[in-house]
Amino acid sequence: MKRRVVSDINVTPLVDVMLVLLIIFMVTAPMMKKGLVMELPRAKSTYLKLKQQPVVISVKNGKYYIDGKPTSLETMDIRIRKILSKHPDIDFVIEAYRKTPFEDVVKVLALLRSMGITRVGIATTYKRKIR
Repeated sequence: MKRRVVSDINVTPLVDVMLVLLIIFMVTAPMMKKGLVMELPRAKSTYLKLKQQPVVISVKNGKYYIDGKPTSLETMDIRIRKILSKHPDIDFVIEAYRKTPFEDVVKVLALLRSMGITRVGIATTYKRKIR
């Protein structure tokens, strides 16, 4: 009696591995979200029309962040120069926690001004009126 070669692919182990990977990614994906919870001051203003996504400098409890990544005031100019070397016409937005001392925001503004950056916005909470 001759044996025939089975040419079917057994997909059961593949399905098992894929389900395990799916569960792992579903569990770890929410943990990868990084961000700051900012309570911004309220103001009546309008949205800016920007050509590209601005660089967001956040100030909260004496700590500084550039696009959500922590930095110090001393190393902020190095990181901003790297950004400017790639995107020389990019806009900057400063967002500060509502109870942040004004001095911390002024330090960032002074740093940007000393680097010759004049296109700076201040982020506020804005509610649209629905007509």
